[in-house]
Amino acid sequence: MADGSLSGRHRSPQKGASVEFSEYRNYQLGDDLRRVDWRLYGRTDRLHVKQFEEETQLRVFVVLDISASMDFQSRPKVMRKIEFARIVVAALTLIAQRQGDAFGLGIAGLELQDFLRARASAAHWRSLIGKLEAITPIRQAALAKTLEDLAEVIPARSLVIVASDFYEDSDLLQGALRRLRHDHHELIGLHVLDPMEIDFDLDESGTFVDVETGTRLKLDSPAVRKGYLERFGQFCSELDTMFHLAGGEVFRLRTDQSPIDTLAYCLARRRERL
Repeated sequence: MADGSLSGRHRSPQKGASVEFSEYRNYQLGDDLRRVDWRLYGRTDRLHVKQFEEETQLRVFVVLDISASMDFQSRPKVMRKIEFARIVVAALTLIAQRQGDAFGLGIAGLELQDFLRARASAAHWRSLIGKLEAITPIRQAALAKTLEDLAEVIPARSLVIVASDFYEDSDLLQGALRRLRHDHHELIGLHVLDPMEIDFDLDESGTFVDVETGTRLKLDSPAVRKGYLERFGQFCSELDTMFHLAGGEVFRLRTDQSPIDTLAYCLARRRERL
């Protein structure tokens, strides 16, 4: 189901040594002699070098939000959001590696907290897994700032995948997505959510604590459920719109489902659109 779902290869206008011949140019000191056309030299008595049209790798950069809200788990049989996201990120980068595409990683702290440049080797994937295993959620993160920082260091026309719950200032996030769009990046949002955030199916009252700010709020859950669901639906709709305006798409992932089955479903949908 995942085969070819990220994007595959694409042709670059850059010149290099690859499979499709483009043109000849005059030999210059330092050129690789293996690229000299010796048959043409025999006819013209001049050295010419073959140029080829380079077929470049897709570059996939995955950004993982490690804010405290991503450490949420509503009940024991549901995965923590950050654990769910780590599995999805590991699987996506493994798919990229097996397709021969380059992949990198950005960790979203108060800024771009950690960064791995794009490589395509199995050794690089193991390094990435080491980074994922070592992460610890922090109280607050700045996803928009991280994406702005990422835009400064990654090559244009990359595929940027963001795994987050996207609890971020909407204006700042929209600006960061617009910046990535300006650099011709393709965007995918993986909206990782606990089922309680989606359904708010609580039958009791209680005190809710914002894990990032410490704010406490007493609520009668059944009484506020309708209003919450309306506002949450609006939040999701606005997030979808932000990504669509930036030329991207959002997949909503529930942590009470299998991360691999969910990812396979999302990739199948993406492949159909591609």
